[in-house]
Amino acid sequence: MIIDYAARFEGLSSDRLFDLEYPDGQDGPSDCDAPQEFIEQLLAALADWRQQLLAGSRADADDYRRCLDAVREAWLQHSFRWEGGPSLPYPFDLPAGVLS
Repeated sequence: MIIDYAARFEGLSSDRLFDLEYPDGQDGPSDCDAPQEFIEQLLAALADWRQQLLAGSRADADDYRRCLDAVREAWLQHSFRWEGGPSLPYPFDLPAGVLS
């Protein structure tokens, strides 16, 4: 059976991490460990996926890179967004054609 790693990363964003942290909304109690635990699970999946790519048993390196970037983006945005904090762009990626 081939594992669909990419499916584990669908919908990943800093908003999803905040939803994990505040499951009852911003005014409810927080589970400040939930976002990190979720990211750690995704990093473990990426590590396994990477090993399979390096071994040559998979050929979905583009999906791997896309998912790795999604983890980086979500964690960066989640880590640095707070009340009164800096105004950050979402996402940090440049629009298509800017580097052309």
